[in-house]
Amino acid sequence: MKRTAGKILAVLALVLGLAVLGSAQQAKILTILHTNDTHSAMLPFTHQPYPAPFAGRLADHIVTWCDDFRTPFGFDRDYAGIARMATLIKRIRTAKRDVLALNAGDVFVGSFEFNEYLGYPELKIMERLYDAMELGNHEFDLGLDALTGIVTGTLAQSDPVTLPLLNSNFDLSNVPVLSGIIQKRIIKTIGGVKIGIFGLLTEDPVNYSPDVVPLFSGDIPGVAAAQVQALKGQGCRVIICLSHLGTSGDMDLADSVEGIDIIVGGHSHELFNKAVIRNGKIIVQAGSHGRFLGELQVKVDAGGVKLLKWQVHQVDKTVMPDPAVNAQLAALRAGILQDPRFSIFGNVYADTVATAVRNIAHDPPAFGNRRDAALADLVTDAMRTALQSASGVPPVDCVLDALGYTEFGIPAGRIVGNDIMRAVPYGYDPASGLGFKVVITALPPELILGGLEYSLAASLSIQASGLTFAYDSSLPPSQYLGQISQLDPMSVEIGGTPILASGRPYYFVGMTDQVFNFLNALVGGQLQRFDPDPPIFEYAAVRSYMQSLGTVDYKSEGRIIDTAAAPKAVRRH
Repeated sequence: MKRTAGKILAVLALVLGLAVLGSAQQAKILTILHTNDTHSAMLPFTHQPYPAPFAGRLADHIVTWCDDFRTPFGFDRDYAGIARMATLIKRIRTAKRDVLALNAGDVFVGSFEFNEYLGYPELKIMERLYDAMELGNHEFDLGLDALTGIVTGTLAQSDPVTLPLLNSNFDLSNVPVLSGIIQKRIIKTIGGVKIGIFGLLTEDPVNYSPDVVPLFSGDIPGVAAAQVQALKGQGCRVIICLSHLGTSGDMDLADSVEGIDIIVGGHSHELFNKAVIRNGKIIVQAGSHGRFLGELQVKVDAGGVKLLKWQVHQVDKTVMPDPAVNAQLAALRAGILQDPRFSIFGNVYADTVATAVRNIAHDPPAFGNRRDAALADLVTDAMRTALQSASGVPPVDCVLDALGYTEFGIPAGRIVGNDIMRAVPYGYDPASGLGFKVVITALPPELILGGLEYSLAASLSIQASGLTFAYDSSLPPSQYLGQISQLDPMSVEIGGTPILASGRPYYFVGMTDQVFNFLNALVGGQLQRFDPDPPIFEYAAVRSYMQSLGTVDYKSEGRIIDTAAAPKAVRRH
């Protein structure tokens, strides 16, 4: 009898053990909410969005538009805002079990809200909504000391930020306070499932000041593989990479590193129209500026992680703002309007600066051979106009800018100061609260040609006023003149004269101080910089220029021509 009873107990123990094991591996449904590149769009936009800057790539997975300002949801002039995003996130958390909310970086820079408060109140709101955030390149725009002061609460003279901040491929060991705050990875247990999350950040030096470049790992795949191994070793059943690499970087990561289940992307501002499955990994991205909330549902079982559904929710006027967050935003907006640095421009949210008769697109035309963008034409013309009447500088011959240093197109209709700030939001000067300054440097023709060649090789999309050129995108790019290259040197003209035939030893070229610093670093610090006195800020130059025009009518003019592209546009509808 004792032996029989023992057998019965052993069988029961085995059955119970198998039941427990089966329970541990039973299927679970996880919901992952995600945003990226919100760029301090705390208050709602009141104009149409523009297509993402890389909307032509990987077209099977990215939304494209027929018109410059169309969204997949139509033409909506009232969208985004962190109070609406708070409502959506809370609503989904209430309606569903096992929810995780993530942000893939670039919370900083892009609005008067940031220039007034430097991102601190936004991070404090986010810590009540999100489970983790990967740092973006724009989190480093103000430097390491400023970032430290923001996340510790020192600059705001308040509490530290408690939202988990991630990054695994920057070496912060020489920045002791930050290294104690920024985590390489975290583990969240949701619905009994251990989820490992680690973060990656672009190492493209064009996105950073020189003091940040030494932080790069130089081996993103190696870093990612090490993080996956560490998280697997701690028993994580789901591995999420919270990526600020851009879509092309995410695709490379999916191809080169095993063990990642999900890549939540950012940096390239792309709105996917469906989730990408690449080398067994799920990749998603949800546009930019808080216009959309991504929602990914996956099933986790003994077979791994499987995609069930991915969708985006539009954050628009149909979403009622969260009352508590909305009240906080009202106080923040009042602080901006009372700041004398901004009140000199009137009410930047309400006062009319000019009227646009058409949409002024951020990107070059999608069809045809013109590669100058209407917004860039306007901005460079504004900078050139401001420099022509400036004191303390030589006479300007032309102006150069990079397309990536503008952000939003300007919609047809009434234009207010905030529309202009969102078009040229980058840089920060504490005294004025504004962004980039406009400066002049002397460049010989050979350096202008070399700079244009470099910009083509690096896909920097140089834009210009007073300068025109042509190139052939079907040829391989080269950073060296004299080789077969995309640039046609004989096509480069300043003031209508080919620079190779002008006989001039140098030209006075205007640009933002950011472009100057980048160009000066490329040539080893040999350039001379001329600063207007008083200083000219890009925002003020654009605002003043548009105000002087009154009625603004800009479209791509053909200042830059790609001779490999079809000269006539064939529109698709």
